[in-house]
Amino acid sequence: MPRDDRSTLEQMLDTATRIRMLTRARTRDAFETDEVGQLALLHLIQRLGEGASRLSADFRADHPEFPWAEMIGMRNRIVHGYDDMDPAILWRVGSEDIEPVIAGLERALARARGP
Repeated sequence: MPRDDRSTLEQMLDTATRIRMLTRARTRDAFETDEVGQLALLHLIQRLGEGASRLSADFRADHPEFPWAEMIGMRNRIVHGYDDMDPAILWRVGSEDIEPVIAGLERALARARGP
């Protein structure tokens, strides 16, 4: 695996873990009225999608278990439509969709480090 991909995966795992921590630290009801929390989650999801877009095409092709198009598309949606994001979607991404991404990133990094 190219060094840049490994570094990007490490950054993505850090970001994904922060997303999980942010949603675990509050209830959904509290999140609905927490503008700062919503902005933080928005930013972290954007960073995760940016990381996905920076991975090599070969890496993404070798790892179809990740929803690359959706991750990158969400990043684009946030950048160009940040003023019209649904907090319920952000919450779902941060509280449900992030778990398989974290698990996949951990597996990919473990393989990159070798036995």
